[in-house]
Amino acid sequence: MPQRFTATENAFEKGIENTSAKQGAKLTGEWVEELRKADFPGAKGLASELEKLEKLLGADQPDGQKIKDLLDKIGEGTAKAVERAEDEKIVEKVRGLAQAMGAKTAA
Repeated sequence: MPQRFTATENAFEKGIENTSAKQGAKLTGEWVEELRKADFPGAKGLASELEKLEKLLGADQPDGQKIKDLLDKIGEGTAKAVERAEDEKIVEKVRGLAQAMGAKTAA
């Protein structure tokens, strides 16, 4: 999972708009796989939302507004999930990702 965090952080740090839709879909798909195996409240819901994002990114002509709206929703869900995280090593990274995806509050 650390590589997934690094790749995702890099995409947001460089400006998510500079990441191709194809690259975004690949990264999103990897997170879906990871979350399907995860055992914490909210993981399956986040995986479902990420699957929607993966489909939007994989479209012939991705809809930027729908992608932004979904990233905001995923960011909020991620912020809620981090509140229940037990591994302090990843809490800050997940908070940062939640904020990068548009979470208004990443507690």
